[in-house]
Amino acid sequence: MQNFSHIRGAIFDMDGTLLDSMPVWKRLTQRYLAQFNVHITDADYAVCEGFSQPQVAEYFLKRYPNLPLTRQQMLDGMDELITSRYETIAKPKDGVIDFLEGLRARGVKMAIATLTARRHAEKALIDRDMMKYFEFMLTIEDVGVPKYEPDIYLEAAKRLGLTAGECMVFEDAPYAGVTAKKAGFALCGMAEPAYVEGEDTLRQVSDMFVEHSFAELAGKL
Repeated sequence: MQNFSHIRGAIFDMDGTLLDSMPVWKRLTQRYLAQFNVHITDADYAVCEGFSQPQVAEYFLKRYPNLPLTRQQMLDGMDELITSRYETIAKPKDGVIDFLEGLRARGVKMAIATLTARRHAEKALIDRDMMKYFEFMLTIEDVGVPKYEPDIYLEAAKRLGLTAGECMVFEDAPYAGVTAKKAGFALCGMAEPAYVEGEDTLRQVSDMFVEHSFAELAGKL
């Protein structure tokens, strides 16, 4: 078994990693655009992988030019729906609370690196009493680039006072896992149905992998 005793920091993605929320995002986006007779395809979701909310709005406005919306109207409409539904629907991943408790007890510093807007991410975690485990949260609003670049992970490690080699990143998105691994982080991949097509890639670059529950990591970190 590989030894991870050198790990002093843990950097967590949120959607699909801390929270079982990937289906929520897809369902809410579909629901919002359906009122304008727009039916999102799997190809649309593939293109939008790693996009921020404003980038998603810009994509669909270009993809469907007949949408009777301005960019701001679409952002406001999506935000209203997300605010009313996302924070109440998204649930903690199985075993995550016990796992976070264990890391905290061992003195591992923890942070969040998410592409979700801060106002939604913070409320979802505060409502579930989960923010107390983390020193801080970084979002795309803080770094300005998606996870195809390692900026958000490197900034998180820096703020934790650690090097990339002293931190493990927890990610469900294959492209993001590849980014973190290339930047020198240890990686724990998370199985996520939304990314099933890229799961083999994530498994290949992961030092550990969670199939169903964080309980699988007992004694490994």
